[in-house]
Amino acid sequence: MSKKTTETIINSKNEYVIGVKGNQKKLLNQAETILSKKENIKDISILRDKKSGRDETRKVSVSSVLGEISKEWKGLKSIIKVERMIKTNKKLTKETAYYISSLALDAESFNKCIRSHWSIENSLHYVKDVVFKEDASTIKSGNSAENFSIVRNIVINIFRKNGLKNTTQTIRLYSNNIHKLCKMTE
Repeated sequence: MSKKTTETIINSKNEYVIGVKGNQKKLLNQAETILSKKENIKDISILRDKKSGRDETRKVSVSSVLGEISKEWKGLKSIIKVERMIKTNKKLTKETAYYISSLALDAESFNKCIRSHWSIENSLHYVKDVVFKEDASTIKSGNSAENFSIVRNIVINIFRKNGLKNTTQTIRLYSNNIHKLCKMTE
């Protein structure tokens, strides 16, 4: 996301929670520096999920100290650090992510908000990559990749609107029956 995007979001009277990516080196370094100092952290939340042999702990630290971060990140009120530790029977995985937000929430609210976003993101990405093989697609000319992605999103939304959660099975059952497909969009 860019500074212009945050401006557009704020100008449209909305709020944002945006992941800081590795290609935003300056912002990422500033967030890391601010949240590395205990005195800058105003709240911490630790949530734990344990199911199906997977133990996930998410620690969220929040700061309202903005330091040297550019004022061009319109509406910026919070910097968030999410530390995830996932333990399964076979391995331990640790990852850290940083976010910026126009919201001034407590750490537990950010923890739940970011977690719910990832569950939506992961379920959509899984369907698009595994079922529709989007990442392996060789379609690249012009806007064709974006157009096909939009079509995939429409198909997934139509299936979900009709209560069909197993996309692979739905494709098998409906792909050769144009009448059934048309009824889905009514």
